[in-house]
Amino acid sequence: MTRDIDWDALASRLRDAMGERVLRPGGDSFATAVALWSAHPTHRPEIIARVESTADVRYVLESVPGDVPIAVRGGGHDWVGRARAEGGVTLDLSQLRGVRIDKTARTAMVQGGARLEDVIDAAAEHGLVAAVGTVNEVGFTGLALGGGYGPYLGILGLAADTIISAEVVLADGSIVTASDAENADLLWALRGGGGNFGVVTSLEISLEEVPAMLAGTVVFPTADMSEVLTSLDRVLPTFPDQLAVSPAIGSGPDGHAALLVTLHWSGEADEGAGWVRAIERLGTPLASTIGPATPQQALHALDGVFPSGRHYTLRTASLTGLTPEVIEVLADGERRRTSPLSAINIHHFHGAATRISADHSAWALREPHLMVEIIAATADTEGHDEQIAWADRILDALRPLALPASYPNLLPPGDTARAAATYDSSISHLDAVKRDRDPTGRFTGIPIGLPHPHQQTNQGDHP
Repeated sequence: MTRDIDWDALASRLRDAMGERVLRPGGDSFATAVALWSAHPTHRPEIIARVESTADVRYVLESVPGDVPIAVRGGGHDWVGRARAEGGVTLDLSQLRGVRIDKTARTAMVQGGARLEDVIDAAAEHGLVAAVGTVNEVGFTGLALGGGYGPYLGILGLAADTIISAEVVLADGSIVTASDAENADLLWALRGGGGNFGVVTSLEISLEEVPAMLAGTVVFPTADMSEVLTSLDRVLPTFPDQLAVSPAIGSGPDGHAALLVTLHWSGEADEGAGWVRAIERLGTPLASTIGPATPQQALHALDGVFPSGRHYTLRTASLTGLTPEVIEVLADGERRRTSPLSAINIHHFHGAATRISADHSAWALREPHLMVEIIAATADTEGHDEQIAWADRILDALRPLALPASYPNLLPPGDTARAAATYDSSISHLDAVKRDRDPTGRFTGIPIGLPHPHQQTNQGDHP
């Protein structure tokens, strides 16, 4: 139980070092700072501290009593709203968006508030790419700490797999570096274990050089859904590392229901062109936009599709393939979808992501699979409960067909069993790192299946 706090006095103390970057409810600045990608969560912090340095983070952690909930905001793209500390303090890292590239080493230093577009833009200036997700506004650090699915899974692995080192402010305010040379166990835990161990103020990540890129979407009518997904399931095991294909069920460019198969090729253009033709021949396309693209163009392909300010609730399941039973569940979901803003996205986990050793990362789910992302979306509160029920119905139908594990970055706080299955035998090691670095349980990010409860804190983002 958190004791009574004099919030005005605490805010005044924080302002001694941070000035007007410490916000309390009531002003326009607070309303802007508290807004997240999804407008659905309603909880609210008592203080938002907009930090501009690692020293600011340390000052806040040393000033705020240990029993006050702490949350961390990077990109603010988590659907649960975990960047808001209900009755507590939100550390807002959104001003820390710097990215520094070392072209020779093919690495980037990424500050804790940088968004995917910041990272991809900086890397692209040097002919390099990073393991980003699919929505430009997502915070890179939250994405990477919790895994990080995206179009570069095949050549780079999860975003978590590309973490080389991290600067972390621990619960007591101490600042440490996690790398292979020091605090290696903490680095291992951060590669997929979420914001459960401290505040990550910067990451060093590996990058990759890509000779050419093809990207775009093939639009099929929903009448072709069964045929296309069945054919796609047959060819998925043959995909090279350079090829990423993500089918989605939602509204097409004309507003009508459609199956949209997004293709992302990172390699020699001639070889990629053959795969483009193969995907287009899966059915009878209504349209195809696949062509040469830059990393920036590929990342911005979904701009405006899932904008901030709508109401979003997400569900997820991981599958071994698109079996007839799975396809029927997805087709039934499309028939029952009543909001044109809702969608079902499918991400293919393959290639380099499946070849990462257990001593590199806490993330144990390394078999090829499909991560299904069910997005219930409405413009406002009207009809949102109906869309949540729609998403729950699909998830309930997929559960008997799914793997025990699911993507922790998309799970709600109470779904610890499926999160634990993602880490499998790594759980005991994660628990040991947690107890050593955060013995009082000050930090809780995404669920990872740890057996003891912690306060509500987060440094996580939607992929």
